[in-house]
Amino acid sequence: MTGIAEHIIRATEAGGPLVAIDFDGQTLSWQDLGDAIAELGAVLAEVGIGQDAVIGLLGRNRLEQLSSFISILGADRGLLLINAIRPSHLVAEEVAGLGLACLIGSRDDLGADVVAVSEACGAMVLAAEVRDGRLFFEQLAPLRAKTWHLREANTLIEIQTSGTTGAPKRIPVSERTISASLRDGVRSAKGTVENFELKPQTSPTLMFSPLVHTSGTFNTLMSVFEVRPIVLFEKFDAERYRQALVKYRPKFAPLPPTAIKMMVDSDATRDDFSSVRAVRAGTAPLSVELQQAFESKFGVPVLTTYGATEFMGVVTSWTLEDHQNFAASKRGSVGRVSKGVQLRIVDPATREEVEQGEQGILEAKLDRIDGGKDWIPTTDLARLDADGFLYIVGRADDAIIRGGFKVMAGKVADVIKLSPGVFDAIVLGAADERLGEVPVAVVEAYRGAALDVATIRQFAKDNLSPYEVPVRIYVVDSLPRTVSDKISRPAVRELLAKLP
Repeated sequence: MTGIAEHIIRATEAGGPLVAIDFDGQTLSWQDLGDAIAELGAVLAEVGIGQDAVIGLLGRNRLEQLSSFISILGADRGLLLINAIRPSHLVAEEVAGLGLACLIGSRDDLGADVVAVSEACGAMVLAAEVRDGRLFFEQLAPLRAKTWHLREANTLIEIQTSGTTGAPKRIPVSERTISASLRDGVRSAKGTVENFELKPQTSPTLMFSPLVHTSGTFNTLMSVFEVRPIVLFEKFDAERYRQALVKYRPKFAPLPPTAIKMMVDSDATRDDFSSVRAVRAGTAPLSVELQQAFESKFGVPVLTTYGATEFMGVVTSWTLEDHQNFAASKRGSVGRVSKGVQLRIVDPATREEVEQGEQGILEAKLDRIDGGKDWIPTTDLARLDADGFLYIVGRADDAIIRGGFKVMAGKVADVIKLSPGVFDAIVLGAADERLGEVPVAVVEAYRGAALDVATIRQFAKDNLSPYEVPVRIYVVDSLPRTVSDKISRPAVRELLAKLP
């Protein structure tokens, strides 16, 4: 049995009858999860599905899916996550090419086309359902395949990238990477790794990060690792989140930038956040202005982090101690390097390391990936200061060259977001016969707000250099997003192709 599987079993034993997951008042205990692990292991073993087979899970943030996620890993099986929050025919198309021995999902997600494709591939299909405080697996299609997709050596989870900048790609994440990320995640307020012991925690994880995204996967595993109860949300809602803060009084709260903005604009008060020592912000860039607005309203420090799906965890972060000492002087930084991580900034053309403080492409070495043997390149433009704080300047593919002037699309979008009534915005480059490329903005309004393009354009002119001002600004009802709630650049490009 792998270390992660063994740890999950021990966590279910340590938690016993205590609540492990609460989803809209429907709960499962740690003991219930232990029983589900045993049942799933028996079902798979009975039909001859070996330990090296990869089990597919149609994931979304509901009780049966989250408990199935824990059960698959607790049963010492490889896990392949499939985004269920899509049209059924797209899910079926993906399943057809995976060669799975077994597919698990809720009845709602196992539509006729998904089951038919699975049957054609010979995969066993199990419907997961919670009844009377227990997780049950009902067979909808038998195993007929003789061979199936096997997990690579040491691989624990196969997960897709968010698809923010292109088509999502599936990457294997090793047991070693996950174990190291989890142990590095058990930190004190000062940022030091604490001696870990299996002891049930009372402060819950308020989880709305998508299970099929790295943030949701990691938050789930981290909660099980710490024997910490999970209060599960299918999606983020500011009022429901406020109510959960008041009811459960968590000490730490993860909030991505979009959720931070929604809380700033909500009726939540400092009293609602009175139990929270710090908010951890990751998954997407957080503007200095939004961070300051949140901290000013709620009096809670925001500790930003930086990571990637490939890293299965953060590579830099802020601690409370750093925030106390550097909050004013290091605004905009995503923190300092995590244990077992090395960072460097290289010239985009030569790949040679640049001088301290200079801008270039970020590369990382991680002990948890390959023992820290190789530098892993990113697509992020960054700089490191003398105190080791990392600043993400933008993406290497984010620059728009407008008639010889470099326009950083992310910077322009951040300014437009400050325009009254604008909820979110993205800026992309569009081909131009005279200038080569020009910036174009697509803007989403707050619900109920009426946006005027001329007003937004004037705001941009007042706060940007002339060459940075978008030549066209479009207002849409809602911007297309990935499962991790980031704006999908490919989908926005498709949208732009249809606009005048």
